[in-house]
Formats: sequence, structure tokens, C-alpha cells
Amino acid sequence: MNLYLKRTLVGLLVLIAPFIVLFFILFFNLLGKQSELGNIDNQGAKYSSSQILNESQISKRIFFGDLHVHTTYSLDAFLGNLPILEGEGTHPVADACNFSRFCANLDFFAVTDHAEFLTRREWEDTIESLQNCSSISLGNDEEEIVPFLGWEWTQTSLDPAKHYGHKNIIVKPLEGELPFRPIGASGSSYQEMAKTPLVYMYGALLYDYRNMSNYFNWRHRQLFIQDLKLCKAGVPVRDLPRDCLERAEKPEDLFSKLDDWGIDSLVIPHGTAWGNTSPPLASWDNQLDSSNHNKKYQKLIELYSGHGNTEEYRPWRSININDSGYACPQPSANFIPDCFQAGEVIRERCRVSAGSSNECDLRAESARTNYVKSNPFGLLTVPGYNPEEWLESGQCLDCFLPAFDYRPASSVQYALALRNFTEDKTEPYRFGFIGSSDNHTARPGTGYKEYNRFFNTDSRYKSSSLLLSGSQEESDSLRIPKTSEINLEEYLNKKTGPSQIERISSFLYTGGLIASHSISKDRDSIWESLNKREVYATSGDRILLWFDLINHPSKEIMPMGSELELNLNPRFKVRAIGSHKQLPGCDVGNEFNVEILDRLCKGECFNPSDERKVVNRIEVIRIRPQAYSGEPIETLIEDPWKVFECDPSQEGCEVEFSDDNFTNASREIVYYVRAIQESSPAINGSNLSCKRNDSGKCIQVNLCGDSDGQGEGDCLSETEERAWSSPIFVKFSES
Repeated sequence: MNLYLKRTLVGLLVLIAPFIVLFFILFFNLLGKQSELGNIDNQGAKYSSSQILNESQISKRIFFGDLHVHTTYSLDAFLGNLPILEGEGTHPVADACNFSRFCANLDFFAVTDHAEFLTRREWEDTIESLQNCSSISLGNDEEEIVPFLGWEWTQTSLDPAKHYGHKNIIVKPLEGELPFRPIGASGSSYQEMAKTPLVYMYGALLYDYRNMSNYFNWRHRQLFIQDLKLCKAGVPVRDLPRDCLERAEKPEDLFSKLDDWGIDSLVIPHGTAWGNTSPPLASWDNQLDSSNHNKKYQKLIELYSGHGNTEEYRPWRSININDSGYACPQPSANFIPDCFQAGEVIRERCRVSAGSSNECDLRAESARTNYVKSNPFGLLTVPGYNPEEWLESGQCLDCFLPAFDYRPASSVQYALALRNFTEDKTEPYRFGFIGSSDNHTARPGTGYKEYNRFFNTDSRYKSSSLLLSGSQEESDSLRIPKTSEINLEEYLNKKTGPSQIERISSFLYTGGLIASHSISKDRDSIWESLNKREVYATSGDRILLWFDLINHPSKEIMPMGSELELNLNPRFKVRAIGSHKQLPGCDVGNEFNVEILDRLCKGECFNPSDERKVVNRIEVIRIRPQAYSGEPIETLIEDPWKVFECDPSQEGCEVEFSDDNFTNASREIVYYVRAIQESSPAINGSNLSCKRNDSGKCIQVNLCGDSDGQGEGDCLSETEERAWSSPIFVKFSES
């Protein structure tokens, strides 16, 4: 018997020994290592211009770029690209360079990794890779690509008064003196990612043992980050240690540090109306002051990205405030508040449970009350979260490809209409518009073709995967017909609200582009166009767009982005040409690097045909900024103010118009235009793809990534791609 026990124990020890060894290797970080720098391919990249015009007719060319791209140096991108989440592993800065040159055919791009836990080595590797990218492209490509250095200041707060949002910092130079370290936000939500429990990593390693090196490297990175120290506050930026983590609590602190560096920089807010990272009552009001808005830096705003459109203002709110506190608004034609839908969820559960009509009504009202009392964690008051029960609630139903859980008071139009009447020194928001991808797989400019949702967007929901299916399967037995109150104190340290991965995945896109009107394709010319706001945004297609004021007394043409005074009614000219229709595959020749074609491009490159898409119409938006404190914003935004239908033509569309009431209004007016293309398929083009009853009410959502909804593929639906000009800001002057 003793011999049998000994043999059994030895057998068990032999069986579990590898697991013990793997745990100790992981715990003591024996095999983890820093991500490799990556290789920038020195093969020459072909170039296809989107602008085929008689050069004698134009003084500037249009160049397309992407100023918002993450590599796996960003913590969230590293985690999201782990193979256990069906990612591809690490994507260094070199991948962003290769993708821009060979796949997306861009003119310029920037790498903007989250600064909060970016290490000294990662920052210096980023600079080195971008410098190599520039020199290799200059020496080998048909036309050079211009890379820019940047980072993202990723600030979030669930207190609307302390929420300033995410901002990208782009610096002009790539050589000479550069910031020693990026500047991150205080109290970042990425702290939780940096503290991933060891047991989770170990479980992932065992589950995905074929790719175990990725989890050893994750452990290595976690331990390295935990040893980093915060920079001392109040010390000049050049006197701080190079390897500390620098923080700025508010935008004013960020601007102050940029002033200290004295390096040409721009600060570009983005994703402002995205409810995934913004509290329900977030608004531009809290940072329109002389400290937290600086017109020297904040000249541009990212209007559209892979996280959606943040352009359009709407008068509704997710939650109202009255004398008694929070209240749940009633639904309107194009918006259903989440708090209202909470009541409908409970009402339906009560009905199914054979509750009386009166009882179910009472429970629905109680659910709405509990929801708003628990703001911003109201979702947790409804037991057994099921994304399909929430239908279209929280979404802007009449917006173009909107950001998820839309925050209208953080929209671009709201910012342009807003004024501060309590402080004379405050400059208004006068933003130029850009589009970006906000891609997290080092793929700038992914919108050139609508394909491969998993790698060209951040939409990863997949109902057949236990790890990518969110919370949908966990809660069938918990869907009771009654809500409950929650203890908000338990959630005070949270930086974002409850996750809704299944619903969010239907609101993630391939992303947009910035188009620059520049004299030539070089760093100085592109930077000049950014500073002059002579740029525009697109939803991904390379639409050509010009928007000019043509009757200035100086006889000069005043392009998009201009700020001027007039004592006569302004007259404008718009010209738009549709983007090239794309051919399948890649036109790269037989000698092309197959590894880049397969791994990065996934077999599809920017490959224009000779045929262009047709521009269907031009829409003009007119915004009259507030003239007095409290002037209602909704009365000041005219969208659209004018609409011009276009004749189908490969030559595009050209219109002129005037504002015959400008001088009578005697106030500043902001004008910009949208060029709307013919419809074409796009990933998540129909968002939740609702099934509606005869009255038009949504009765069933079809989620992207759900095998019972839109499926686990690319979720393609028809939509009208577009371009947004930067505004022209016209002040009335009597002289």
C-alpha cells in the first residue's frame, strides 16, 4: 500500500511539476522581455495620389494622413492584442510605418500612444523608429511619408466638473531637442490594467500555451511599470529624471509643461462625445476658461474617428437635473434615455412574470428612479445585464455613425456655439476639423477599404467566444423583474462606467482621415496647414474638398480655417470631388514583401481605380455663437442651413452661396460644409440594425458580432461617407 501511495504521489508530482515551474517562471519574470523595436522595410513603396488635377490650376495639394494611432506600447492596445483575445501579439512603431507606406498609401501619420505608463525605453524607441521611418521612406519611396511624434493625454473622471477628456499632443520636430518623456494624465483608468492579478495571467498562459511568450512579456511589463516612480511636481521639465512618469492633472497643467518645453506642439481633443469614457453630464463648459483652454495649442479637434462621430449637437440629455437632484427625461423621437429604458426592461420582465399592469408600472417607475440615483452606475441597478433588452437606448438615432452612448454637450457643434461671459480673457473654441483612425493595432488610415473588422477597427465582440462575449451569457438566471439600489461608495475609485462590450462593438468603425491643403509634402508645409486650420476631416474615403470665402475686400481668397472680420454679406465657394473606387487586392508587383502584405495589409491595400464615387450633395452648417449668457444653444445651430443637390459627375460638385442676413445679424457666425458621397458599404454602417414594428419602434436589435444578430463578420451596411471642412469664422465689423 505504501509503495502504491509513493508511486501515486510521484505520478501526481510529475503531472503538476510543469504547472508549478510555469507559475514560478511567470511569478519571478524569468522569461519575459521588452517588445522588439521591429523592422522598417527598406523596399520602396509605390504612391498613388488621390488628387489628379492640373497643377497650374491649384496652388496647394491635398495630402491625407492619420494623427491618432496606437501601437502596443499603449497598455490597452497591448492587452487587446493578446492572442487569447484573438489579437496578433505585439505591433511596434515599425508596423505603423510599414502599414502607412505599403497598405494605406498615406502622406503623413503620427504615433500617439497613451502616455500614462509609457516607459523611457518605449518613448526613445518610438522616436528612433519614426526617425528611421522618415529616412528610409525619403531614400526609397516614390513619395516620402512624413511621420510625426506624439502621445495621448488620457484623462477621465466620472465627475463632469473634473472630466476634461482625451487629448493628443503632436510635436513638429523629429530631430533636435524633443521632450524627454510624454506627459500623462493623473489618476488614469489604465492603473487597473497595470495591476492585472497574476492568477489571470497564469490562467491565460495555460489556456493559450502555444503563445505563452506573450503572457511572460505581459508580466515583465507589469513588474517594470510597478517600479516606475512619478515625477516630482513643480520641477521644470528639463530638470526631472528621464525615467519618471510625468503627470498633468488638468489641461492648464499640460499647457504649462508644453510652455516649459517651448517646442512647437498642438493639443487635439478627441472622442469628446463618446459615452464609453465620458460621464452622462459631460460638457465643454467646465474647460472653457483662460486656464484650461489655450488657443495657442488647441486649434484642431478630432471630429470623427474609429470611435465614431462627435460632430452633431442635440438638445436632449441622458439625465436631467432639477431642484430635487437627478431626474429621468422622457424619450424623444430620436433618443431614448438609458434610465427610461431601465424602466421598460423591468416592466417587460414583470409582464413575463405575470405581474399586474399596475404593479409593473410601479416597478418601471422605481427602476428609473433607482437608475438616476445611482448615476453614473445606473446600469448596475438592473440585475442580469442583457444587451438586447436595452435596444437603442442611449444612442443618437439621427446622427451619422455616432459615438456610443452619445454626450451632446461634448459635441463639436456645442463647443463652437459656446461662449464664456464671466471672464474677459477666455478665448472661444475655434477648432479646425480632423478625422483619425484611433486604431490600436499600429494601422494608420484603415478606412481606405471596409474590410476585416477584427483588425481594422476596435470592434471585437464575438458571441461564439467565451472571452469576447462580454457579460451576455452570465445572467439568464439573474434577470429578475425588479431593480435594486447600489452603494455608490463602492465605486468611487472607478474612472469609467460599466462596460457594455456587446453594444459598443456596433459603434466602432474603420475611422477617418485628416486632409491637409499644403504647398508641398514636407514637415514645414504640413505643420503650417495644421496651424492655419487649413485642413478637413473625412470618414475614411479620400474625398477632395475646397471651401473658401471669395468676396473679402482684400480680393484674397480666404480658405477653410480662416478667421476674419467683414462689414458685408459673405460669399462662399465649395468644390468637392468623390474618392476613387477601390479595386480588390494590392497592386504591388511580384517583388513585394509578402510578410507585410499578409500580416499587416491582410491582402488588401489602397488600390484606386480610375472611377470616382459621386458626390450627392453639399450641406452647409451655420452656427451663431452665444451673444449673451444663457442664450439657448439649440437655437444657434442650423444644421443643415442650406442643402445643394449635385448632378452625378466624375468631375465632382461645385456651388456658391451667400449669407444675405449676415450684416443684419451683427454678430459672429461660423460656417462649415459637409460633402456627402453616394452610399457604399461600411463596417457597422447600420449600428444596432434594429428590427422595427409598423410604427417604426425598435423591437429587436441585431448586434455586430452576434451570430444571431448581424453575424461575426464585418457587419457591412450602406452609409454615406463624407468630408467636413474646417469652419470659416466671420466676425461682423462696422468699419
